[in-house]
Formats: sequence, C-alpha cells, structure tokens
Amino acid sequence: MEELWIIKEFERIAELMPERAVRLIKKDPEIMMEIVISAYLDGLINLGKAAEVLGVTREELIEEFKKRGIPVRVPDRADVLSEVEVVKCL
Repeated sequence: MEELWIIKEFERIAELMPERAVRLIKKDPEIMMEIVISAYLDGLINLGKAAEVLGVTREELIEEFKKRGIPVRVPDRADVLSEVEVVKCL
C-alpha cells in the first residue's frame, strides 16, 4: 500500500498527542463509526457505550448495525451494569 506511511505517522501522532488524534478522528463521522464498530465487534465496548460515543440512541445504533449486517450482542451482566451507569449520569 502506497499510503502506508500516512498510517504509520498517524499512529506516531496518536502515541505522542492522543488528544489531537482523537479530535481529528471525531471530525470524520464515517471513520468514527468504523472505529466504534470495530471496538464493539472486538468486545471493547458495549452497545450502550457505542451509542453514547456516536451520539445516537441504542435503537438507532441497532438499526444501523442491522443495515450493515453487524450482529447485535445479547447484553451480559457487565453490559447491563454499564447501561445503568450511563442512565445515572443523565
């Protein structure tokens, strides 16, 4: 891949200036969606956190996942507790 250097440099920026890297990513909704989907599929975040990060409701995100053919995990105890914490913050 010809542009591999761009990825390597971005990784370096992310290590040195994580806040700046996150700001850059958040400016592009498509990239943010792909990152959130990847984190969700890897089990790093649950559905509630994914929705929160994207600024949508759980129901909206479930619909988006369905459109993309992304399986929605059945919530486990940790997911439910995390959801309760999100509600408490509202």
